[in-house]
Amino acid sequence: MDIEALKANFDFLLFARINPTQNEYRFYYLAWQPSLFDEGVVVRIAGRQLDGRQQVMAPLPYASFEEAWPTIRAIIRKRLRHGYQMVGKGK
Repeated sequence: MDIEALKANFDFLLFARINPTQNEYRFYYLAWQPSLFDEGVVVRIAGRQLDGRQQVMAPLPYASFEEAWPTIRAIIRKRLRHGYQMVGKGK
């Protein structure tokens, strides 16, 4: 997957890792959203698809999308390394 190609129209990505034999039904949501105090924030939500449990992590504020991109790229790489597959994206 060409991660750099995602940069041009990045809005959000949704990842899933499903392995029924291990009762694993996980999702990970990653987004760039506008903020009141900074240019924007990186939003992350992780959880289980079956029972609806989820964890909303603290937003990561950045002055610009360009400054946030290295963090976003690192998160995408980490999710892919951990067996997640991209199942949805914005724009």
